[in-house]
Order: sequence, then C-alpha cells, then structure tokens
Amino acid sequence: MKKLNLIVILIGLATVSLKLSAKTVIDNSKPNLIDSAKKVLVDPVCKMKVKAETAKTTVYNKVTYNFCSESCKQKFAAEPAKYIHK
Repeated sequence: MKKLNLIVILIGLATVSLKLSAKTVIDNSKPNLIDSAKKVLVDPVCKMKVKAETAKTTVYNKVTYNFCSESCKQKFAAEPAKYIHK
C-alpha cells in the first residue's frame, strides 16, 4: 500500500513538473495589425473624422491630438480643457 501511495505521489509530481515546463502551442493572442495610415480619429473640437496621417497635430499632456483644420487646432490650443472629455 505504501508503494502505491509513493507511485501516485511521484506521478503527480511528474505531471505538475511537466505542466510547469510546457510551452503553449496555441497562441490565441491577436497581433496588433492596425495600419496607422488608414486609422481614423476624431477631431476633439468639431468631432469630424480625421485620418491619422494628417499634419495638423498638437501634443497636450503627453497625448497627441489630430485636427481637421488649422482653425480647429488653434481653438484647441487656446482652451484645451474645454475640448478634452475624460
């Protein structure tokens, strides 16, 4: 009976050891394949859709904001807190 218990314990330890050292074969994580040239953002001032490649950008509190026009960019620069909704 003691031998049987010892064998069961050894098999259990071997199984746990194999599970800990095993590598995942199937990776269900999705790679980040967003094409930044096709990404569409929203202008915080007029709520118009803006393509990410636009040159009308500004950085406020380490966040980059994109704008549809220079006038929207200037309005945001004058009062950024008015247009940021957290």
